[in-house]
Amino acid sequence: MLFKKISIVLAITLTLFAVNISLSHAFNTSVPAPISNQYIKDLELIDNNMYILVKYIVAGNYKEDKVEKDIKFIETAIDTLTVNTAKLTQSDNDAILSMQSILNYYKISLIRLKSYFETKDPDNLIDAITSFSTAYDSSNKLREIIGGAGK
Repeated sequence: MLFKKISIVLAITLTLFAVNISLSHAFNTSVPAPISNQYIKDLELIDNNMYILVKYIVAGNYKEDKVEKDIKFIETAIDTLTVNTAKLTQSDNDAILSMQSILNYYKISLIRLKSYFETKDPDNLIDAITSFSTAYDSSNKLREIIGGAGK
């Protein structure tokens, strides 16, 4: 009988101790700032702007001065994100390389779009769309991978 009382008291004490440790640990941990949040949002901004730009150009519903402004805006966003991802730690090397690869495909797409407006050569437009498509698909895949890693 004494053994049962001692074991019950010991079990309750251990349970309370474990709960206190878990709660204090939960309150003391800070949420790490995952690289995905701001960088993925910036990448989505570029994705969306590139998608709209290519869609308008392919449909023929564009004004060249508006396209030039959009291209400059996207180039600035790409350059900013490239600089920001380069500042990440070496442990995030895979994410850095993936982001920079995607951004480089977008840069190629913009270069080919500029060439298209200068020469009106449809091959330049096809190259721009191909580069855009590769970047857009890769970006979606990267968001899936990074989003899945947080789960």
